[in-house]
Amino acid sequence: MKSLKIIISIATFCFISWMFYCLLTLPSLNGIGNKTRLPSISVFDEEKKIVGSLGDVYGGEISQIEEIPQNLINSILTLEDKRFYSHNGIDLKGLLRAISINFKEMRYVQGASTITQQLSKLIFLDAKKNLSRKLRELFIAFYLEYKFTKDEILIMYVNRVYLGSGLYGVKAASKRYFSKEVKEISNSEAALLAGLLKAPSRLSPLSNINASIKRADLVLNLLYKEKKISKNNLELAKAELKELKSKKYYRRYSPKYFIDWIYSTTPDELLKSKKDLYIYSTLDFNLQNKIQKVVKNKMKNLDKNIQVAMLVMDYAGAIKGMVGGRNWNESKFNRAIQSKRQVGSIFKTYVYLTALSVGYNIMDYILDEPIKRKDWNPKNFANKYEGKITLKKAFAISSNVSAIRLSEDIGRGPTISMAKKLGIISYIPDEPSMPLGVASMTLLEVVGSFGAICGNGKPLIPFGINEIRYRDDQTIWKRNKPLRDNIIDKKTLYKIKSLLGEVVKNGTGAALADIPFRVIGKTGTSQKNRDAWFIGCTSKYVIGIWVGRDDDKSMKNIFGSTLPLQIFKKSVISF
Repeated sequence: MKSLKIIISIATFCFISWMFYCLLTLPSLNGIGNKTRLPSISVFDEEKKIVGSLGDVYGGEISQIEEIPQNLINSILTLEDKRFYSHNGIDLKGLLRAISINFKEMRYVQGASTITQQLSKLIFLDAKKNLSRKLRELFIAFYLEYKFTKDEILIMYVNRVYLGSGLYGVKAASKRYFSKEVKEISNSEAALLAGLLKAPSRLSPLSNINASIKRADLVLNLLYKEKKISKNNLELAKAELKELKSKKYYRRYSPKYFIDWIYSTTPDELLKSKKDLYIYSTLDFNLQNKIQKVVKNKMKNLDKNIQVAMLVMDYAGAIKGMVGGRNWNESKFNRAIQSKRQVGSIFKTYVYLTALSVGYNIMDYILDEPIKRKDWNPKNFANKYEGKITLKKAFAISSNVSAIRLSEDIGRGPTISMAKKLGIISYIPDEPSMPLGVASMTLLEVVGSFGAICGNGKPLIPFGINEIRYRDDQTIWKRNKPLRDNIIDKKTLYKIKSLLGEVVKNGTGAALADIPFRVIGKTGTSQKNRDAWFIGCTSKYVIGIWVGRDDDKSMKNIFGSTLPLQIFKKSVISF
């Protein structure tokens, strides 16, 4: 008996000591709401609609309980804390029920944290699951109940709760998910927001609209069961959920590669400011969705190791659409910006442009016959030769040997100089094989260089940012339109466009000949089919497509004249 008393005394001492330890190690309760967060970067498209974000996005503070619509209050409390306005921070009835259910199931099935407890964790604590953290949570909940009114606690909760997709607070979530102020949301939208609280990242409508709708449907059924909405309003809300599910907004493709690129091009001094930034980009969101859909459909039945990149740029240099790979979630590496690959016959464009600029004409003749040297015997595709042909035909059929002869005639130096003037910054080897595209470049470089060739002859630098503002709408950076001189005269420009047009009419790009508007461009395939390119131009855009493997291995039956052309054709017809 004496031993039992000693054990009980020791256990009691340890328990009380543990409680005092938890009490003494509570975080500072001064400055409630000042918990640190990552500054947010919100990216907007050309129509100034938000398309993505980085960091923690807050939509502003709700200051009065009247600003929270009753349907949202009902949805949150019915789901999370039905006795919120009657308990003192801990719902004993709910706690006992949760313990009973979890004991019966022999696993964690139901929680019992009140809104006040959740708020204490949101503001002061981390997400670790242990008894000490839970006890601290209870202490802080009692403090919050003593310090603030129930309405004030609820206001703090809805301002800080995480609701998926980098969004904190119901104001930010309402604007992003529904393009509405929170006071304007419907019963179905309120149910959807409340439903996100269980698993916001997994249930976000931007990542899983089906799961978020299913959860919202459950919330609506609970509201009806608790007599918070009528049968008629239940049916109306469920019909609205079906409409939400069908909206293209939730079936869109997220431009994550573009957003990452925007972040990488934002001036460092602004990123270091630790302030929320609004970046107004050049992205055409509708166009972006279309090219991502086309790429997905064209790639779905191919070897998973085959990757793709695509850029759409207007003639001012503004990037309107970007695909950096098959799946951003599987690979963050942006092949449109970061990957340097051999450009193959794309490089012939620079060779022929240089020749035309020094006096050659498209109807001049050149030999399309084998070149035999002691140490090098370059060949045409399929080892086919046509003898004496015009530059126009040589370019259209992408003759290797003719391009080499032309390059040696004019000199490799002028071609390298021309490529640099057009915006190519990658190293170009000064060797006889140069015109075959042995140089490795990024898709962004190549597309940018074609801006002058397919446009007005003026060089340009591709860009994605028009303006940057702080959250208070103060403009801190704005793009100025640069003034540049022509590097291609009008006569030469007309000739090179004629050559690019011949590629589509009668050459390697003939699969595009039936497009009902003018398209010009150049195909390219590197050695052993490691890279397949097409750079095509319409009246509005320069569009570049690359297909290849990250491990630089050969592809079977994929050339510049096959899959890249198919992606291009399907895309431009949809614009």
